[in-house]
Amino acid sequence: MGHPVSAPESAPSLQWWRIGRTTLGFMLDTIALGRATGADFLGPLISWAIVEANAAIINQDPQLSHRYASLDTPPPDELRRPVSVNALASSLRLPYETVRRRVAAMTAAGVCVTTPKGVYVPAAALTGPRYEALALARYERLKQFYEDLQALSALGRVNLAPAGAPQHDRPPVRAANRAISEYMLRVVDEMMLRWRDPVPGILHMEMTRANILFTDRQRLAMDAPVPDELRTPVSTLELARRVGLPPETVRRHLAKLEAAGLCRRAKGGHLAALEQLAHGPGDRHKLADMLARAHRLMCRCAQLGVIGYWEAEARRLDVQ
Repeated sequence: MGHPVSAPESAPSLQWWRIGRTTLGFMLDTIALGRATGADFLGPLISWAIVEANAAIINQDPQLSHRYASLDTPPPDELRRPVSVNALASSLRLPYETVRRRVAAMTAAGVCVTTPKGVYVPAAALTGPRYEALALARYERLKQFYEDLQALSALGRVNLAPAGAPQHDRPPVRAANRAISEYMLRVVDEMMLRWRDPVPGILHMEMTRANILFTDRQRLAMDAPVPDELRTPVSTLELARRVGLPPETVRRHLAKLEAAGLCRRAKGGHLAALEQLAHGPGDRHKLADMLARAHRLMCRCAQLGVIGYWEAEARRLDVQ
């Protein structure tokens, strides 16, 4: 398995910025896919947390994880461990009443089932064309992320073929989606630790990506923190469109980001303070944290046999 990535003693290299940009794109694309099921990110976040808690037995048992790895093998409801609203609120660092209201709405819509022992997302909600299209899109985006990291030589310390990893004869879409949910819940937890709200963190990431337009002039500066004069400020309205929130809500969160030194005003909108990515709290580079999370995700995918399946698939294509 991979090892934790320690923070470098000097400023991040150009390679770190490439990896950071690749990781940022994966996180934002995954968030956008989650939002496809709802108007904002909170609904998908709570749904991820419920599904993750429900799948605890499966995640802890290699045989069950292998058995229920593909799209056509959804775990039966009797294997889903219900989770209480209080436990959900605590794990997500959200107010109890906020989670209770959301769960009640999800129950009314048939997305989840509430029992005396807690709530679970039934197999019926994790099957069908709409769910399968979303699960496949997340699976393919994860595969692209893996290939991008490999192209950047970012996974040299990750054991991509651990002993005992299962071998799949069908795309392990559900196994991969479970790994994605684990990863994204860790990402969001860091946002909640700082802001008690995922929105400021998501806005900062969206701003960072929106600021960089890959024109011919800017391609020369893509491998380092792009200076302000080569970046395009993003407006409040554009950010609101990207995250699916009212402009006034976005404006309030932008004020928080400004006060924290994470962005600054510019003509036409805001620019993310990229220097904050290189100098996080306690002299730890945030780029190091992003890479460490990416390593952990790929270690998990290797353990689940997902990467083994991709590598075998690539070898079959090479033969053809």
